[in-house]
Amino acid sequence: MRSKSKKFVFVVLLAFLVIATSSGFGAVLIKDGFETGDFTGWSEVGTASSIDVTAEKSYTGSYSAYFKDPTSAFSGRGIESDYVSILSPDNYCFTLSAYFYVVNEGAGEITDTDLRVYVKWYDSGYTEIAGSESGYLSGEHLSAFDSWEKIGKIGMTLIAAPANASYARVAIDCKETVNNNNDVYVDDVVFESAVMPVYLKKVGLNVFDPSSDSELKVFFPFSTPAGKPSLARIVFNMENTPTTEVKANILIYDVMGRLVKTIVRDEQFQSTHYDYIWDGKDADQHYLPCGMYIISLEVADQDTGDVIRKQKVVAIGRKL
Repeated sequence: MRSKSKKFVFVVLLAFLVIATSSGFGAVLIKDGFETGDFTGWSEVGTASSIDVTAEKSYTGSYSAYFKDPTSAFSGRGIESDYVSILSPDNYCFTLSAYFYVVNEGAGEITDTDLRVYVKWYDSGYTEIAGSESGYLSGEHLSAFDSWEKIGKIGMTLIAAPANASYARVAIDCKETVNNNNDVYVDDVVFESAVMPVYLKKVGLNVFDPSSDSELKVFFPFSTPAGKPSLARIVFNMENTPTTEVKANILIYDVMGRLVKTIVRDEQFQSTHYDYIWDGKDADQHYLPCGMYIISLEVADQDTGDVIRKQKVVAIGRKL
């Protein structure tokens, strides 16, 4: 076991994930993190002598794993979980998050350290499904040195597996864009499954009632009648996980073609699922008047230049 005072340690404590089919929910089993004091359930990727388990720091529990002196490539410092069997991709989705801690060794900026945590999918023959990685937090940074911070964002909230996936592995790695030798801790990595909601199953651009997951044609953000929705869930689902990052614009126009609200502009993703809640307000946070509004989506592939364009109409109503 290795211990040291200066570290960018990647600590991973993976909670037990128990399949509970009677309740309709499941959780993918990735052992119990590093509480065994070794890499049980995990494999090192990169320079093994610089990847270890330590009792020096942890977010919870007693142990962590760490990456010493990250290199300029993700392949230099990483770990991957053992294969885990997943429930039906048609009926279940997944979430992934982790706590990270970057130690300030006295050099560089926190943004010099890039972190990734993601899922790799495999078919029934344990062959990796090309281009299927999902839940990427590629190039994600913490906001400060020497403190624990949970990493997670929209693309990580609900992850849909490829239709032919039977197994998954969680992968975690890091690199430095400037050679500062700031070591890293990671803790409480959680990879769970849950029954897939209706809004994740329908491909394309759609609008749903967040409280019921039923499709939405009209909502009442300003004055809400009893039992009527006050928010709109704007969802875009792609058939396949993009193999490269894409940029997405989700813009809302009135019937005169005037832009009234920007949900996202030039936001980078590498996921199959985009999910946003709209409160019926404009860019200045004022409630929009009753009427019809056009939700416009553009997704552009950064490598090929291909663009997907979709539109959906939704109405804002008001209680009489």
